[in-house]
Amino acid sequence: MDEGVRNDDEARVEPSTGYGVFGERVAGVLEAAEHAAKKIVEDARREASELERLAAIEAERLKQELTGEARKLRSEAEEYARDMRLAVEAYATQHRRQAEEEGRKIVAEAERQSSSKRQAAEELVRETEADLRRRQEQLRAEVRMLEQRRRETIERLREVAALVQDVLPSRERAESLAEELKPERPGRPA
Repeated sequence: MDEGVRNDDEARVEPSTGYGVFGERVAGVLEAAEHAAKKIVEDARREASELERLAAIEAERLKQELTGEARKLRSEAEEYARDMRLAVEAYATQHRRQAEEEGRKIVAEAERQSSSKRQAAEELVRETEADLRRRQEQLRAEVRMLEQRRRETIERLREVAALVQDVLPSRERAESLAEELKPERPGRPA
């Protein structure tokens, strides 16, 4: 209804019947509040879902990147070790023992480094997954908090409606204002 038309109607209403306008306004406020609460919950769920999806994508990307890096390092280490073994075999006979020992040390160090980097990459993946789980739990907690706020807001609005009902003159219908303002549930007749 247009605000100007509503004001004209209010001016024409006698004081004894003007309380009905307040009930309509309260109903409008309650409906708007409930609609806003639903929108907040929907937005929070949508945001939580999007953040969860993005976190999963990022975790998978990091896992792939770190796994690929570990494979590359291992491949490089194996290639380096292979090259060193060939060089040692070709080395002069009198230095063969010394060269073989040096080659074993280099291979061991390369494998140690490869293992260390692989473990570091795996630890980073575990930390990333743990961070993702913590963020998901935070988002779930936020959604629960928003839903609790919505329930508390609706309860407060019902209390306000009951107080308004107590102030308004009695109605011909048996239903209270608070009952009229309850949201309709699917499957319930209108």
